[in-house]
Amino acid sequence: MTIPRDFGLSGVFRVNRARRGFAMMAAIWLTVAIAVVALEFARDAKERRTLGMDAAERGAGRAAALGVLAQTQERLERAIRQVTQSGNTNTVLRSSDPWLDVDSLFSGSVSADSAVQVMLRARDLGAQLNVNLLSEDELKTFFGYTLNDYSTADQLAQSIMDWRDADDIARSRGGERDAYIKAKRLALPTNANFRDIAELLDVQGVTPQIYEKIAPFLTVRGNGTVNLNTAPAQVLRPLPGMTDAILTRILALRSQGRRISNASNVLPGATGRGTGGRGGPPPSPTQARLLARTTVNTTDIELTITARAGVQAAPVQLRAIVQRLGQNANISWRQW
Repeated sequence: MTIPRDFGLSGVFRVNRARRGFAMMAAIWLTVAIAVVALEFARDAKERRTLGMDAAERGAGRAAALGVLAQTQERLERAIRQVTQSGNTNTVLRSSDPWLDVDSLFSGSVSADSAVQVMLRARDLGAQLNVNLLSEDELKTFFGYTLNDYSTADQLAQSIMDWRDADDIARSRGGERDAYIKAKRLALPTNANFRDIAELLDVQGVTPQIYEKIAPFLTVRGNGTVNLNTAPAQVLRPLPGMTDAILTRILALRSQGRRISNASNVLPGATGRGTGGRGGPPPSPTQARLLARTTVNTTDIELTITARAGVQAAPVQLRAIVQRLGQNANISWRQW
């Protein structure tokens, strides 16, 4: 830069001041840029650290859940062996069903790791109805008995059948995809079995209030066999061949603390000694269907294991089904 001779001393000072001002602004902008970059690095490091902690907590939760599953499986097998080998009169009742009262005996907080909180819920699948295996009439009976509203029961049964079946032909009180689209519903019928009970909330007619009443009695797991010693009346009544008289007999025996040792003992005319009762009439075809759908033992258990590695950690949930096969407790299904 060439300064004119007549520029003067004051002009030189102004130029130097301008240069210093420019240098200062450049330094400020450089500092800001460095601070921004540093902040981005810090934010990225924090996110990576958070992701790392989440992954570590999730891994710890999964490990704890798997440990509790193995521990519970061993406890169930030990219950079978102990009862089988014991001659104590106090275990006579349990000798026929080693997993009796599994809901209360195996559910609760489980000690797996001092840093991981684990909750275990065990449930006899025989105390619930598999909604994927129920016929339309059985669904109608269940909803009518549970809701005490047979008009709504008919509509719900048809809607569920339309949701499950493979065709797109709607029943008179049901609904297929077109009806759901017209109603601007977010979920459409899958034309397949339900994967989770919560999916019932997507079925037309199933309100949150109705779902709250029916959900405790339904499942999407198991082979559909119902346990006469543990199932509530809402689960027993829809079974084929079940009558009010048979249901009353079952509930009366249980209220007296008596265990049903043979499903045929609840049939009319049964004496409690053999199929249909010794000397009693043989079961009718309808009653035979009832016997085929029932059991008197706990053979299939659904386990829900929830683990949390820290107060603020996201919970990890493991669900599994354990089946009794002889003296073994086999895990037939598992899902995170």
